[in-house]
Amino acid sequence: MRRLMVTTFAFALTMMALPALAQHVTFSGNVTYRERIALPPGAQLNVTLVELPHATPVAGASAKVPATGGAPLAFELHVRRTLRADTTYGLIAEISAGNGFYFRNPTPVAVDPASPAAINILVRSAPAPKPVSEPDMPLPPASLTDISWTVTSIGGRPVSGTRPITLSIGADLAVGGNGGCNNYFTEASFETDLPLAFGPIAGTRMACEPTVMAQEARFFAALGATAGYLLEGDTLKLVDAAGVPLLGLIRAP
Repeated sequence: MRRLMVTTFAFALTMMALPALAQHVTFSGNVTYRERIALPPGAQLNVTLVELPHATPVAGASAKVPATGGAPLAFELHVRRTLRADTTYGLIAEISAGNGFYFRNPTPVAVDPASPAAINILVRSAPAPKPVSEPDMPLPPASLTDISWTVTSIGGRPVSGTRPITLSIGADLAVGGNGGCNNYFTEASFETDLPLAFGPIAGTRMACEPTVMAQEARFFAALGATAGYLLEGDTLKLVDAAGVPLLGLIRAP
């Protein structure tokens, strides 16, 4: 069992005591990321203590990020078990939200149980791991990946503004581009009953002219409603579940 105590800017990640284990170590610090983004609703922080060098999990816990939460995220991981003096330990932090938002530190941060405070963990965007129990997801068609697309229309209305709205889908299903004001990223999925869909969108938080911001909001909403696509040469249309075009795009030069 575990007990999670969450405050506006801090996470208390607690593991309950195990039988016959006497040592109690509390690791604490901050999890940060360099991107200037707002965390999507439902974001979750997970901190795991691992044995090095093979990153074997020892203990861990999770907590929901409050709606008002932002970087840095303070954490406390209470470990009630014996940690061996001849073993090196590290911490891995993950921030996730749905299937399209995932941050992780690429290598564990080495920690000393004798000095468990003031630990700083820097995470960055990474492909979300696939659950072991799920079958392999369908791969995106090569005709859509590693191509920069420029949005020409949203809901049938031509786009405006001096900065192009762009979209690109990587072979690893990572999606990114610019919404006309802010850089954004998410993840694509290709299913038999849903040929193309996008996960939660995260982006920078720059402010632009009201008309540009309103157009960007329509673009993000269209991505969220996408359920398929039509590809003809250098022209791409993203459509909803009823086949109604949401976005018109062309291959960028």
